[in-house]
Amino acid sequence: MSKKVLLGTILGSVATVAAWKLLPSAKKTALKQRVNATATDFADRTTDYALDALDIVDAKMAESEADEKFSGVVDSVKGAKDKAKQTASHLADRLTNDDFDRETADIRQELANAIHPDDNDDQVVDDDIVIDATDADDQDEKTDK
Repeated sequence: MSKKVLLGTILGSVATVAAWKLLPSAKKTALKQRVNATATDFADRTTDYALDALDIVDAKMAESEADEKFSGVVDSVKGAKDKAKQTASHLADRLTNDDFDRETADIRQELANAIHPDDNDDQVVDDDIVIDATDADDQDEKTDK
């Protein structure tokens, strides 16, 4: 069978060359132009198909990247929400803890026992300085006279 295919190919080639030689030059030129136009059209269609396929792949990849970015943002928001819940829970536990009153009492006691920063090591005394406006007016009148 392969001998028959080989023989057919050789005879077809010889017949094509013989027909080509017998064609007038005007027909040869027209046939060349037609083959070139067909080849160019085929190349254009192939290129358009390849570009369309690339556009489809790019669009699908962009959708995939957008989905990944969106899911990343959603995960970040969920993580922040969980962290806020944990912090609020910890703070609520801390404020409702029975030791909180004892700890604040200890802090109050430490503040009450604080040492005055001067040299005599006295405890802090809450001396308030009161400026009476009437006294200042009296002083101004005395100095004016």
